[in-house]
Amino acid sequence: MNILFLFTLDDRWNEHFQKLKSEFPETEFTAVSDPEGRLEALKTADAVVSGRLTESEINEALKLKAVIVPFTGLNNFPVDVLEQRNILIFNTHANAPFVAEHAFSLALALLGRIPEFHDDLKKGIWSRSHESEDLWTTIRGKTIGISGLGHIGLNIAKYAKAFDCKVLGLKRNTEKKKIENVDELTGDIKYFAETGDVIFAALPLSDTTKNMFDWNILKEMKGKYLVNVGRGDTVNEEALYRALKEGILAGAALDVWYKYPGKNPEPVYPANLPFWELPNVLFSPHKSSHTPEAVNAMIDDTVNNIRKAVLLLKEQA
Repeated sequence: MNILFLFTLDDRWNEHFQKLKSEFPETEFTAVSDPEGRLEALKTADAVVSGRLTESEINEALKLKAVIVPFTGLNNFPVDVLEQRNILIFNTHANAPFVAEHAFSLALALLGRIPEFHDDLKKGIWSRSHESEDLWTTIRGKTIGISGLGHIGLNIAKYAKAFDCKVLGLKRNTEKKKIENVDELTGDIKYFAETGDVIFAALPLSDTTKNMFDWNILKEMKGKYLVNVGRGDTVNEEALYRALKEGILAGAALDVWYKYPGKNPEPVYPANLPFWELPNVLFSPHKSSHTPEAVNAMIDDTVNNIRKAVLLLKEQA
């Protein structure tokens, strides 16, 4: 059996790599980071540990039986092709509490106007009056709407309860009547948008979630706040820009975006539209799980998934 790693192993990963080799001496563990060698290495792989695979690469991997993803999202994989081949898919949700923490931090900073007051005071401007333009908004007692009641969403719900918030969950299947820390479930996105005061989007990207928050939904969110830590394209870019520019949304805090730098060393703006010109947007460069604890937790969980995959493939052999 050949387990193929398709990325450069840093010191932490290499330590686990060596332990796996000792733990499973009859299994071959291979690491290939050179893009030129990927296709050839895939031809003999029974399982692949990677953050990205194309359909053409999967078609070359005729022996492939499992894919182990070292993070949560699967949008860099043709999941339908993997499912057609009955290839097992493992990913990790170990970063969920940390992503939820960052999401809640973004909400507190947005409602608390912390970046704005910070920038003003650096210029000697004191926003000290009790006039409405100088007041910030508390999250306490608000109705928190959570779309995406997976691991991240459930952690957001737990944090919300510390602020005496009511939690409204959006879920297609509402047959499960009770979810911990969720006060109400609805499958009606229009009701969800109208009812929540602060809406958290923690959705994966799929055919059903792409542009889920479109103009028809965002126009109902007068005076509300949106925090997106799922995937940028779950919220329609043009509709979001319009809702913010026209003052329908009170504000948005975004950790996920519409344009990414890839390997471009030059500065890259995160969208096709100039969100950076708007005063009611809080920017975050997809950093929700970029803390040492989250990185280590994801590595540890991925290594456990590799162990599970090896044992399952041995059973099937």
